[in-house]
Amino acid sequence: MGEMDEIVREFLVESYENLDQLEQDFVSLESDPGSKNLLSSIFRTIHTIKGTAGFLAFNRLEKLAHRGENLLSELRDGVRDMDQDTADVLLAMVDQIRAIMGSIEETGQEGEVDIETTIAKIEAIQAGQSVAEAGAGAGAGAADAAGAAGEVPFMTNIPAGEPAAAAEAEATPAA
Repeated sequence: MGEMDEIVREFLVESYENLDQLEQDFVSLESDPGSKNLLSSIFRTIHTIKGTAGFLAFNRLEKLAHRGENLLSELRDGVRDMDQDTADVLLAMVDQIRAIMGSIEETGQEGEVDIETTIAKIEAIQAGQSVAEAGAGAGAGAADAAGAAGEVPFMTNIPAGEPAAAAEAEATPAA
């Protein structure tokens, strides 16, 4: 086994553990949606995944995590409040992150997970636009990935081990 293979394996193990904790944090966030501690913990998890993905040249994973990190930063800093659309897109992001990590684990590559729909939804939320319109224009693949766990009410029944995705923070609200 090469040194890079070992680094990737360690990244996957650590990231899966972090995502398990993140899902517990999301469940806790349901009863305390404004918790700075929980939002900071979730932000740090996504930030860590983003940074390591960038180091390992998993560019799509880094891009998705970066977009999610930006949205989480706004929540953590009190710029926006958690609502159903925001919770849904963050959970979809986590599902897509898991899906990409699963592909990396199986093939060494990021696979074909559609991250663009979720990124468009994150950008729509940040711009104060309709998430439904953003999702309709970005393609059905990510919507299918996001809906793989079914329609889940805010922060309930988060499926452990489902595919996950992160978001990229380069989102610039449209004028």
